[in-house]
Amino acid sequence: VNASLTSLYLGANQIADEGAEHLAGALRVNASLTSVDISSNGVGPVGAEHLAGALRVNASLTTLDLGGNKIGPGGAEHLAGALRVNASL
Repeated sequence: VNASLTSLYLGANQIADEGAEHLAGALRVNASLTSVDISSNGVGPVGAEHLAGALRVNASLTTLDLGGNKIGPGGAEHLAGALRVNASL
């Protein structure tokens, strides 16, 4: 686990839901990242659900940019649930 990286910009890389799932796995165990930008990546509701799971346990992120994705109402609901228990975002 990287302990020095604090910011990650992956905007417009078309990571989609699969990439969001992999990123979520990393966010579950990373304690150094404070800012992640995955804007304009084609992340949909499934990817948002994976990210929400990671946000429930990640305590270091203070900024997450999901602008320009298509998370939809279902994805937003998952993220909102995660934000209810996440104290850092």
